[in-house]
Amino acid sequence: MKCLFFLIVFSFNSPFFSENKRHDFHISKTDMVFKAKEKSVQMTMHIFIDDLEKGLNKLGNKELFIGTPKEKKEANELITNYLQSKFLIKINNRNVAFSWIGKEITKDQQALWIYLEVKNVKEIKNIYVENRVLTDVFKDQKNIVQVNVPNKKQGYFLLDVNKVSDSAEF
Repeated sequence: MKCLFFLIVFSFNSPFFSENKRHDFHISKTDMVFKAKEKSVQMTMHIFIDDLEKGLNKLGNKELFIGTPKEKKEANELITNYLQSKFLIKINNRNVAFSWIGKEITKDQQALWIYLEVKNVKEIKNIYVENRVLTDVFKDQKNIVQVNVPNKKQGYFLLDVNKVSDSAEF
């Protein structure tokens, strides 16, 4: 699993991702970090813009121009709604909702860093993640989720069309 993670991180930062080339794979990566002092789970999701646009287009949201000067003003709200319908979390056997913090365009302008947060989390005994992001758009979609609870073990989930959820005990 660590080799796969290295390959993916290396690939995202490699010179092969020039602005003129499209990627040949469909993947998202989500890092979830429990911050005890803030009583929150802070999340960073990396997702390709063209893939996300296709997912939003499938719902009837055409030409959002995400990450460009022509971006539609409702883009953030539409992305949030999409993620809330496709990315579900249970902490300590209870459904939790996340809030939109913001987004940034990657240096190569091919992907987004999306920032989300779950507030009022005092501790994590267990976590369940269901990630259906883009699995209805691409048959080869892979969604990696890394869960980090300091002073406890980390959880790594490799999710896809056939396995959309996983859980971990801490």
